[in-house]
Amino acid sequence: MSAEARAPRVSVLVPCHDDARTLDPALASIAAQDFADLEVVIADDASSDGSAAIAEAWARRDLRFRALGNQRNLGMTANWNRALAAARGELVAKLDADDAFAPEFLATLVPELERAPAPIAAFCRTLDCDEELRPVAEWAGEAALRSAGLDPAREHRLPGLAWLRLCFDDRQLWHSNALLVRSADLRALGGWDERWSCAADTDLILRLLATGRSATHLPLTGVRYRRRAASVSARAAAEGWKAIESVLVGLEGIARLDRATVLATPPLRRNWWRLWRALDGLLDDRERWRRAPGGERGPLAEIAARQAPPPLPVRMEGRLRDAVAGARRRWRAA
Repeated sequence: MSAEARAPRVSVLVPCHDDARTLDPALASIAAQDFADLEVVIADDASSDGSAAIAEAWARRDLRFRALGNQRNLGMTANWNRALAAARGELVAKLDADDAFAPEFLATLVPELERAPAPIAAFCRTLDCDEELRPVAEWAGEAALRSAGLDPAREHRLPGLAWLRLCFDDRQLWHSNALLVRSADLRALGGWDERWSCAADTDLILRLLATGRSATHLPLTGVRYRRRAASVSARAAAEGWKAIESVLVGLEGIARLDRATVLATPPLRRNWWRLWRALDGLLDDRERWRRAPGGERGPLAEIAARQAPPPLPVRMEGRLRDAVAGARRRWRAA
């Protein structure tokens, strides 16, 4: 058989770095999938805690698992792309080493990408969990679905722009593990953008939706997301620079869209102004920038310096909206 003939239907990417405590149950949740035609690409980013040994043990006892080891630490997003480069499957999912899939995750999402025409991605629901992977809340992005009259417990197929209208109010509609995409589409987009860290998943979702193709939300609660105080996202929030990345990813997401479409779409105009105002406020916070990767002259600062203000009609509309909101707050306080 040729290498192509032996290729699995799905590649599940499992990037890890010092995740020895949680890696084994994450891999077990993949091995327990109801869908068997898969490979698991474990990309260990120069861990020092035994994660590599756990990955190698899985590779020895289950031929669907492959363990890759980086000689030096590449960083989170570059390691995601390292795993993608090694993937052989037609479809790709990612599972962070501290999270878990429901057993029916792949069996539910794969058929959606076999439709004609195929959506750019299939998404499912996520449960927020504590450090022991016990559910504590629904995924925050589901509030955006409900605000648009979309029940998260039902299936929805919408054009990418329809989803994008809901994406910018500081809400990521789906967790980065809660999606399945064609490897060809993901590679055509360049994989994950390595300029970003904790916001790289948000950026990828925005780029997928910006292709204009439809995307599907499925009602399956397919992912358990483990909130950890030591996670990259939690550390970035504690250090204060996560807000910078989030605002810049949003501004670049809007800039990527057709200008006429943005100007004709009230939610996008509103968010363009909101994000610009947020960036303006963040630029004055020098201590926050000193803590950002590279400091005040680092990559985030360079991206911020390239941002152009919204056109005059968007600024005028935004100032008027802010003035009205301010008057209402003062009236209620009186």
